[in-house]
Amino acid sequence: MWIRERVLAALTRDEVDYIPWVVKSNHLPRGYLERVLRNKGLGISHHERVFRTYTPDVICEYKYVGNFLVRTFITPIGNVSERIRINLPSEGGERSTQWKVESLIKSPGDYKVLEFIIENTKIKSEYEDFKLADESIGQDGIVYTSLGYTPLMELIVNYMGFRTFALEIKRRQNKVESLMELIHEKKLEACRIVAKSPAKVVLLGDNIDEVIVDPRLFKKYCIPYYREYIEILHEHDKIVGSHMDGRLKRLKNLIAETGLDFIHGFTPPPYGNLTLREARQCWKDMAIWMNIPETVFFYDSERIMKFIRDILKEGAPGDGLILGITETVPPRRRLVGYKAITEAILRYGKYPIRIP
Repeated sequence: MWIRERVLAALTRDEVDYIPWVVKSNHLPRGYLERVLRNKGLGISHHERVFRTYTPDVICEYKYVGNFLVRTFITPIGNVSERIRINLPSEGGERSTQWKVESLIKSPGDYKVLEFIIENTKIKSEYEDFKLADESIGQDGIVYTSLGYTPLMELIVNYMGFRTFALEIKRRQNKVESLMELIHEKKLEACRIVAKSPAKVVLLGDNIDEVIVDPRLFKKYCIPYYREYIEILHEHDKIVGSHMDGRLKRLKNLIAETGLDFIHGFTPPPYGNLTLREARQCWKDMAIWMNIPETVFFYDSERIMKFIRDILKEGAPGDGLILGITETVPPRRRLVGYKAITEAILRYGKYPIRIP
């Protein structure tokens, strides 16, 4: 099977020849090793957007102060700003060189300005880049798109930060919920554009972790939005997943109620707290696109191969299972790790998996 066929078959829980093994394009080694590994079955997973946003009545002003960027959004009714740490080490391109240290919402008066920015946001389809990437990668991998964060995580990650959200949801719950609904209306616009796009596979954010988003928050502020987006996307035959790369043990039963087709970035112990076996028992109709934990790359080759062997045994017979790198990899351990994982999948990953 071609790699694209494998991935799509796994996402729809059809039979494959080998368990798919794919790496995000920005984590893929270049040059000779890339050729060797891809000839042995390593595939590419690549994100490409299908819409863009712009705010015609908002001016964005940038000010650099040492190792910080202050970004100010100027509107007719007031301004809001955020502060970003820049020039951080990228670890060989594995990580961003920026980190937000101060978010837009800092006081009650900031709500009306952010509401104006969201309402002023225009969304336009942009399919050409996706088509070009899809044609370029072809059968060597899968090109997917994303709706971006769903309203709760959009609010936490891009507008408030975790600490401010925790305080605001207690102090001004109605205001926070109203803001989420405003974000949701824009997400619905984007969702309809995504639904009509050439992308077959769609992600909904979302970097879920039970410590940040506990069961109460997940049930109230994630599941209803997921279901609404999924309904629109399923009407256009999209395969829909959510990026949940954190600790999920307390959320596992609620995740089963979302209607998602797959979980992307699922990370087992030692990073996560939910085993692959437990996840598969709970999410019977969902595919699992598993992230190999970063810590595994610090093992020697033999121990890495044993880890992959044990994971494959746990996931047997292997329907609905994809192995991948969806987070980051220690740059100096990348080559050793990729070689060992590829060899382990060739040795133990033939479907159906039968490991004694």
